[in-house]
Amino acid sequence: MRRHRTTAVLLVLAGLAATLSMPASGSRPGAVPRLVFPLVAKTDLWDNYGDPRPNGRHAGIDMENPWRAPVVAVEDGSVKYWDSGLGGCMLYLYGRSGTMYMYIHLNNDLTARNDDKGGCVKGVTYLVPNGAKVTAGQQIAWNGDSGDAAGNPHLHFEVHPGGGADVNPYRHLKRGVKPLFAARAGAVFSLALRGKLVAAGAGAATLDVDGVRRYPGGRWLDIDAREVELTVPLGTDVTGFDELAAPSRRQLRKPANVTAYTLKANATPGAIVGAPGALLLGRVAPSG
Repeated sequence: MRRHRTTAVLLVLAGLAATLSMPASGSRPGAVPRLVFPLVAKTDLWDNYGDPRPNGRHAGIDMENPWRAPVVAVEDGSVKYWDSGLGGCMLYLYGRSGTMYMYIHLNNDLTARNDDKGGCVKGVTYLVPNGAKVTAGQQIAWNGDSGDAAGNPHLHFEVHPGGGADVNPYRHLKRGVKPLFAARAGAVFSLALRGKLVAAGAGAATLDVDGVRRYPGGRWLDIDAREVELTVPLGTDVTGFDELAAPSRRQLRKPANVTAYTLKANATPGAIVGAPGALLLGRVAPSG
């Protein structure tokens, strides 16, 4: 039930991932760039911009997301902490394009019991320092239910081109590229991907992924199911999965439930959004 009281899919791209954090110098003034979606989580997204609310017109989009889902930067920029009675713990992202974004109702709980005891501070609400420069797809905060969203975790997200009046974020969110995991560009990472192996061979493997865990330090996150194509380097441990070593690629008659582990690498825009071939398979194991 949608209760609010407040204000991929394989990417059809050959250079899209690289454009996600490019400067806006080649775009028209005030244009909102193609965004990285602001969360790594299963998300219920619909257009509620402009809906009447007790405190006025709704200036953003509310998205249903799990409590403490990772909230990420939608483009390169810098962040500023804020808080208010209605919005609770908030964050402003000043994008390199000149667009300003607002993230509202971030976490302020120390436990999963809606205790409101954490305050709006780094380590509870925010993952980066106040004023930090961040890169697209980097985690900056945790989703929550602060302010008048108490008991209903969701992210209220606003888009302000040129730092001016709000516009409907819905079309920008719909065309945004969903991150597979959260990371600062250049950070060392590896992943566990949970899902079904649906195609393999010729140095590639395609998984229908519905869960992801980032190392080091991550936890399993349920995500909206999506296909991810991994590169299979020579010498990869494919024990029990002869299809991965086949000279030609083919669809599996019976998709296999697996957990795939990627090789350690430095995060790139393509890897963060799961662009085809951007992740290297290290090993694969059957899962229940």
